[in-house]
Amino acid sequence: MKDEDVVDYLKSTPDFFVRNASLLEALTVPHPVHGGAISLLERQVQLLRKTSEDHRSQFDILVNVARENEATMKKSRRVVVNGLGCETLDDFAAMIDDVIREEFDIPLRSLILFSDTNINSSVRTSTWEDAGELLKEMLSKGGCYCGVLSVKESNFLFPANSDEVMSSAVLPLISRENGQIHYHGVLALGSRRLNDFDKEKGALFLDYLSDLLSAILMRLL
Repeated sequence: MKDEDVVDYLKSTPDFFVRNASLLEALTVPHPVHGGAISLLERQVQLLRKTSEDHRSQFDILVNVARENEATMKKSRRVVVNGLGCETLDDFAAMIDDVIREEFDIPLRSLILFSDTNINSSVRTSTWEDAGELLKEMLSKGGCYCGVLSVKESNFLFPANSDEVMSSAVLPLISRENGQIHYHGVLALGSRRLNDFDKEKGALFLDYLSDLLSAILMRLL
């Protein structure tokens, strides 16, 4: 009898070991770690235990994701509620400063609006011609930029703290009209640690935050 015949028979007779339970102790298989022989029953127990541990690990991951999502929603809600109360660009800048500092604990931040004229606000401004020359490649990739800045980018976005910024996220503040994207500013977030801003870590929320802030800003321009 070939191995395939035994396999086929066991598959076609799923109650075989129910009727011959003593074989579970008599048959042996190699231990998965040290290679010694263990009974088929012991091996099945090990497999069940591993499956249980895998399920527990997956459950823990789901719980953590749910907690992170809940925290994200609370932060988003504060941005929306506080943003609706903004009546001026200075209010907008102050709201961003408070939320980023208190909810996200990000030490370095810089808001820059693009304008060719005086916007009657203490918010830092730059012409798109000047800003675009430095940031166009970064912004042309779509969505938020996450990663390490060049020296010129860092000096422009964080003129007072450029030497402290190890990683950064740059959120475009935009409007869309007839399929065209118009840039009205950027919010740059900086960290003193190299890997705090990674495209694979929280990029979706940063894009969402960028959209929220853009919508609030459009009400004030």
